Amino acid sequence: MKICMVYQYYQGHTSPGHSLVYELTQFLAKHDHEVTVVSGETGYMRRETITRPWYKRLMRWEQDGGVRVMRMYTYSELHKSYFGRLLSFLSFSLTCPLGLLSMSRPDVVIASSPPIFPMFSVWLVCKLRSIPLVLEVRDIWPESAVQMGVLRNRQLIGVMSWIERVLYDKSKRIVALTQGIQKNIRDRGWPHDKVELVTCGVNFDLLYPDEALRQETRQRMGWEARNVVMYFGALGEANNIAVILRAAQSLQSDPNMLFVIVGGGMMSRSLKEMASAMELTNVLFLEPVPKSEANAYLNAADICVATLQDIPLFQGAIPTKLLDYMACAKPVICGIRGEAQRIMEMAEAGLVFDPDDDQAMVQHIVELCDDRLRASKMGVSALDYVRQFYSAETSQRKMETILYDVVQESKRSSV
Repeated sequence: MKICMVYQYYQGHTSPGHSLVYELTQFLAKHDHEVTVVSGETGYMRRETITRPWYKRLMRWEQDGGVRVMRMYTYSELHKSYFGRLLSFLSFSLTCPLGLLSMSRPDVVIASSPPIFPMFSVWLVCKLRSIPLVLEVRDIWPESAVQMGVLRNRQLIGVMSWIERVLYDKSKRIVALTQGIQKNIRDRGWPHDKVELVTCGVNFDLLYPDEALRQETRQRMGWEARNVVMYFGALGEANNIAVILRAAQSLQSDPNMLFVIVGGGMMSRSLKEMASAMELTNVLFLEPVPKSEANAYLNAADICVATLQDIPLFQGAIPTKLLDYMACAKPVICGIRGEAQRIMEMAEAGLVFDPDDDQAMVQHIVELCDDRLRASKMGVSALDYVRQFYSAETSQRKMETILYDVVQESKRSSV
């Protein structure tokens, strides 16, 4: 098949953050498909300084393994504010169609959302060129932004809701990353057989328990005698990092306790300012690290933390960091209701607390630090579960099958 993937934040293992699109496209290329990615210029977690003038950035090609990558101009100050992020989305909405129009016609296009604005442009090109579209939904927009209180403008909500409906109606398949997202879309009236489930998966070549690496990293970082509680991921509005800072404040008197927050994002500066105002001496912020280095930091942790805001839609969320923690056999303290909580309970992977209950989080941290054997058993159980149900290769093969079915249906309908 000749496959085109459109995702604004395509990045490999040398960049911080998830690399799900990279791993999917590399998998497809290794299985003899011709794969092209249309992407923006910057990562979603760490700001990159771009010095070239815009007219020299309109379009450039890269070769990443077996995948051809077309980088299109995007507004680069997306990490400063919500307005900057909106400008970034809109700029990619204007430039990504140029990329799609300039390439030879693919058999199928996969478009990954959010952001949602560029997906509408992608659909227009697909309609113009009679290309079947598969829409991958990572988050329900605009409803997530509305529930978080980020999006309040009624006109903009109306426009985005209309775009969402058009995309769901016109795509040949809707691929949901979690059961919650799948159920949300089906419950709102879209056909069950159109809404497929392809969960996130773990690359076990990248993430795995490694005791030697753990000791090496802890020695290098000076953490040998500390109980390290780690959050590893994006620092955005949705991630509810404030509850971690409040828990750290409650444990400030314990000299052996260290909270390590590895990541970046739009809330990074304000969270550091909050920690400073709270005079937290037991919190260490580290800049985001490439995916290829994640294993060292995750293995160095004693306990890992996953948190999200307490909004209804996040009950259908499974943060990739949760699966990454489990792949490294770490006991997890999880402040997320719904699907993530069910995974925790079924896997016996750790302890769950209500999203904003920092005192319950403190209690769980103390319990696991005081009972190393129990914590270790949770980590082993977590690893067994994620190996059984969340293999990246299994998810990639399912996506390949969906794409093949869509292409065959398109060929039959055109005869």
